[in-house]
Amino acid sequence: MGSNPSRDASILASKCSQKFTKFTRELLDDFLRSRASGTSPKTIKLYHIALDNFVGYPITPEGINNYLNSLACGNAKHNYYRCIKTLCRWLYHTDQLPTNPIEKVLPPRRQKKLLPAISKEKLEILCQHTLFERDEVILNLLWYSGMRLSEVASVKSKNFNWDEGTVMILGKGNRYRKALAGNSIVKDWFFNHDTLEITADGISTMLKRLGKATGIHCNPHSFRRGFCVHQVKSGLSNKVIQALGGWLLLQEAEVI
Repeated sequence: MGSNPSRDASILASKCSQKFTKFTRELLDDFLRSRASGTSPKTIKLYHIALDNFVGYPITPEGINNYLNSLACGNAKHNYYRCIKTLCRWLYHTDQLPTNPIEKVLPPRRQKKLLPAISKEKLEILCQHTLFERDEVILNLLWYSGMRLSEVASVKSKNFNWDEGTVMILGKGNRYRKALAGNSIVKDWFFNHDTLEITADGISTMLKRLGKATGIHCNPHSFRRGFCVHQVKSGLSNKVIQALGGWLLLQEAEVI
């Protein structure tokens, strides 16, 4: 049987006329259903995780603050805040709340962390533990160029201009940019090979193995940060580093 539009509208109007004082599982289910279209499964999962434990708390500024203060998840608390903000906006716009309580709640303060960066000394240690020539090439390319994992995995010999010491890559947002080409180890490899002959997943696996073998925290981002720190210490301006690394915001490249 088809649905009755008048009956459905009546049910929706009845629901919307309810003013909830506490967050309920029914509200959670309704909210998740409202997000089903056009929202990624990853975001839906985050909503569920962030809001499941909010059930039972008053939907008031005090209730929201009490919930956020009960969390011990560091900077991830900001993600919970954003989920509650989206929830409150939905409740308010569907007339299930007379006011929007999130407007009186301050976002959690982010704690600045000193993220790991690969130094030149650590790079040398990692290179000593590589099993294949190609692995050493990858480490040097990551550190000397500041390229992202996907960019390194897809780079080809024809992209390099060794007279300039640069490499043309297609980065985020389908934007081309020039990056530093790397050292002689990288140059020697690409004189004899068209690509690195490895996938991004393969590079990640290699880095994890090296991390376990050396005790050095190494992932593609730690190499990018290492590149950034090294170039700042070498005297390059933040704007030049931003352009070479493909950062969209200047503060992303400001590491010192």
